[in-house]
Amino acid sequence: MGRWFNRGRKRDDEPPRESKPSGPVIEITVTQGGRSSTTTLGGPTAFGLQYHAYHEQYGATDARTLEAGTLYAQELMRDNDIDEAVALYQEVVALRSSALGPEHPDTLRSKHSLAFALWQRGSHAEAQRVQRDAYEARRRVLGDEDVETLRSGNNLGWLLIELGRMDEAEPLLRRVADGMARTLGRDDPDTLTCQMKLAGLQHLQGRSQAAERALRDVARRLSRTVGSTNPVTLQARSNLLVVLLDNGRAADAVDAARSLADDAGRALSNTDGVLLHARHSLARALDGVGRRAEAIRLLADTLPDSERGRGVDHPATLEMRTLFALLLVEAGDRRAGQEARAALAGCERVHGPTHPQTEKARALVRRTR
Repeated sequence: MGRWFNRGRKRDDEPPRESKPSGPVIEITVTQGGRSSTTTLGGPTAFGLQYHAYHEQYGATDARTLEAGTLYAQELMRDNDIDEAVALYQEVVALRSSALGPEHPDTLRSKHSLAFALWQRGSHAEAQRVQRDAYEARRRVLGDEDVETLRSGNNLGWLLIELGRMDEAEPLLRRVADGMARTLGRDDPDTLTCQMKLAGLQHLQGRSQAAERALRDVARRLSRTVGSTNPVTLQARSNLLVVLLDNGRAADAVDAARSLADDAGRALSNTDGVLLHARHSLARALDGVGRRAEAIRLLADTLPDSERGRGVDHPATLEMRTLFALLLVEAGDRRAGQEARAALAGCERVHGPTHPQTEKARALVRRTR
């Protein structure tokens, strides 16, 4: 279900999609034997040094220190160091809660970002708990129609879907979508993002025709308002691919997936989740129309990018590796055994021995013996 989650727009102090040089740049000059050499530090290292320097100079609960910690956590997220980012967000939440109060806007902003980081790590139940705390607090402090309240409700709704709590998610997302339409307008990207999640819920509930109509409408309106290559628009198009493929419409999905992959390739890095999903979907579609060799080549090129961008044990990487192994098995390719065993080992680590994805990988291993 995680393939539906929208990561299109920045929320509160969550990190943006793309890695961009920002923040402090530290130059260290070393002189030895009359010769000097200068090393420039940026990225997480510089942010971490700044955070620890502020901690020493101003104290742990000073606003400047906590903001530096938040920026450091964002940079860790950009660098895909999710565990460290989670630990730092937890520290910032605890310190802000102690210094400012548990319902201060800055505390709630940090809770919102912590929930995002927990979701990225795969800790969905914990992410849902933290997001619910932030949502309910924002309802009390800001009111039901405040934009930040609505954004928290939007993310909470999807986390409920991740946990299979559809009956609870649907009324929440509908309430949030209506609130966003009133507060922001029908064509605002936030409103359309919430409607996109509702369409995903419809698909998961078996109402795929309604989901397809809704996603086509969302993608069309987003293309008109923010452009066809905006990350949110690309996410809507990516979600539409899921519907087409799950409904067995591989022929329709080939053109849609290729168009999405081309547009995403121009707008995003090779390790971006939307681009990776587009290529994964294109491989599925190509196999569905009998072009297995082309699908295998595409996955062979895409898997290293998924490992580098998401991580070797990310669920989406494992799903891609399992598909790659399946196509290799079907093609009688000599690489099948190695890839099937790698998929099984990863699934056992991440999902456990009895998860359906693990069972699928185990069946592939048996077929290669």
